[in-house]
Amino acid sequence: MDQIYSLTEAKAKFSEIINRIIFKKERFVITKKGKAVAMVFPIGQEKGAGAEEGLIRAQGALGELDDEYVDGMVEHIYESRNLETDRKVNI
Repeated sequence: MDQIYSLTEAKAKFSEIINRIIFKKERFVITKKGKAVAMVFPIGQEKGAGAEEGLIRAQGALGELDDEYVDGMVEHIYESRNLETDRKVNI
């Protein structure tokens, strides 16, 4: 069974979570504002049983976000790209 942590909990316990992934092969779901936003699991498990189901469940996940939030994400991406100096980005 997957362990569920809020983003705040996951930040505070990040090292512990990584060790549990490495040594116990546990999987973790990270939530933000009560909604699942990420899954963290050992490399190699993504090819295991249920991988296709996970992709199907992920389809449309961003549809629950309001337009203002998505616009903010996009703006942040463009701002971050403009600040990068190690590669040329045409925007």
